[in-house]
Amino acid sequence: MFNQITVRALSMALAASFSLPLLAQQAEPAESKAPVRHYLIGAALSSGQNHVGSDGRELGLQPILGFWAGRYRLSTGRASSLWNVGRETVVDPGLSTTLLSHSDWSLGASLNWDSGRKSGDDPLLAGVPDLHSTLRGKLSVGYAFAPRWSLGLSSSHDLLGRDGGGRYSASLGYRQPLSERSYWDASFAANWGNRDYMRSHYGIPASGQRAAYQLDGGIEGVSLGLGYTTAINHNWVSYAGLSLSRLLGDAGSSPVVGSRQVWGASVGVAYRY
Repeated sequence: MFNQITVRALSMALAASFSLPLLAQQAEPAESKAPVRHYLIGAALSSGQNHVGSDGRELGLQPILGFWAGRYRLSTGRASSLWNVGRETVVDPGLSTTLLSHSDWSLGASLNWDSGRKSGDDPLLAGVPDLHSTLRGKLSVGYAFAPRWSLGLSSSHDLLGRDGGGRYSASLGYRQPLSERSYWDASFAANWGNRDYMRSHYGIPASGQRAAYQLDGGIEGVSLGLGYTTAINHNWVSYAGLSLSRLLGDAGSSPVVGSRQVWGASVGVAYRY
């Protein structure tokens, strides 16, 4: 019942971004002063590992892509935070829009394709079903309670009913400007999942191939992030970041978890127009 209400709320929020222009005029969207269209393209070198599966670190080059048309953005990964260095607008990856923005708070909605997970030959995932790819819808609320501090709440749900479940997040962020073109920022986040999310990501079904591991909804883990971002000039922007995350509770005790605590690092450069 709760999942049905949440999905309906997400659908209504996305529909509102198209059908309520008068409301949008009363609460002016954050990007109303931005160009009608612009894009961002770049690449990032990243090193990281996953909590789930064998404990292996991957080093790779990843694209940074984004396109902005009016109030709507389509972006991948880090592009969502590089649109406007030093400004307030921060959006989620995927297809997103700011529904309302007024004074120090904002409400946003986004759609993002979750590619799922393949068990493959990973010994820790033996006997565990693949995670099906699905479309996730997300509602986010942000509140800047001080000049350099912000709070965020978000709710993300599987919209296609593929056992992806719901994931919820609360975050605290701090941004320290170094100049008009650069800043460093730090963030702390805590994540929770409902029963469907926790069981599909960290559980083992009673299939007979190995001992079952069933979870209920609860806390998933916490994460810390530290980053530096600078605009090299009007068109070019670069960044560097470090992250640390740790699984807690039943998620961290799951037999499919290779490492409860993981860290990552990335550096990238992008051109924006």
